[in-house]
Amino acid sequence: MTLAEGARGKTRSELWKVTRYHRVKCFRRKYKEIINAMDEELAYMTKRTNIVIMNKLLNVKKSYEDEARKSHANKILSLNFNNPVDSAIEANDFIETDVDGVITKTVTPEDFNMTVLMTTDLAYFKSDWLHAFNPVYTSVENFYKSSVPIGKVKLMTQMGYFNVTDVPIINARVVELPFNSNGRVSMLVFLPSKGYVEDLFYNLSYIRLTSIYNLFKAVGPKLLTVRIPRFKITTELQNIPELVYDMGVKRIFYPDLANFGGISDYKVHTSLMKQITHIEVIEEGVNGEVEFLVRNDEQEIFSADRPFAYLIVDKKTDLILFAGMYTRPSVY
Repeated sequence: MTLAEGARGKTRSELWKVTRYHRVKCFRRKYKEIINAMDEELAYMTKRTNIVIMNKLLNVKKSYEDEARKSHANKILSLNFNNPVDSAIEANDFIETDVDGVITKTVTPEDFNMTVLMTTDLAYFKSDWLHAFNPVYTSVENFYKSSVPIGKVKLMTQMGYFNVTDVPIINARVVELPFNSNGRVSMLVFLPSKGYVEDLFYNLSYIRLTSIYNLFKAVGPKLLTVRIPRFKITTELQNIPELVYDMGVKRIFYPDLANFGGISDYKVHTSLMKQITHIEVIEEGVNGEVEFLVRNDEQEIFSADRPFAYLIVDKKTDLILFAGMYTRPSVY
């Protein structure tokens, strides 16, 4: 969407169609206001930054920089690509500072070879739970795939009243685990009721968040023992161009087809795209209380000891902050 602000003609049309970025400027302005407010209000738990790195010889237009920076997460870096080592150092120092040192060494000198424009999208998430998991009950357990142990994880365990329901359209059972945000931000954990977690994850496009919330309201909170792995995941995707191309954004990658007249008067095309996310899930919470686990026959157990999907959602804006699958067990 940041590139769309400087795109023109068919290049812009492709970007608008795939991202569903609104063609009317006042709608785009309102969207930016919502995103900026969300980023500010949730800054204590999550940070996003989107950086467009360009060769300074291309003379980025000030009008484009001003428009792009109306989204506070957007940054424009103009560097001397003829000095790839210095450019990589400068870019990494800038990025590391911008994401509070959580993500480091984002680009390499090789990234600047034969490159005109690159984009980096970075985000991290770490928050206390609204109700902490007591570390006393965390234990190393088997993690299964198709009933076969494939590794070990540290399963955190908590008992309480949680929103939990079945979602037949995606063949999943889902539980809501609220973070320390007065219920505004939650993790939704999806366990497949049949099939594979990869199918479940991609089937999420067939259902809206409001539909899940309505199912929660219909059944109400239930007494539940929740068991989920403790984990820290840093994911770096370097095949973003292939994914974006398959979605229908194609012209931006061709020097003779890309039209970024709003960015520079010189010919500009996108050479490299990266996305890095860092998510850490541990026991800590805002409540210091120690609860005892007392199980009874009426109590259900939701045990994520097999591959699962998760969404971290902002219920105020109905936006998904992070989405992913946990499929490779590790003891963290």
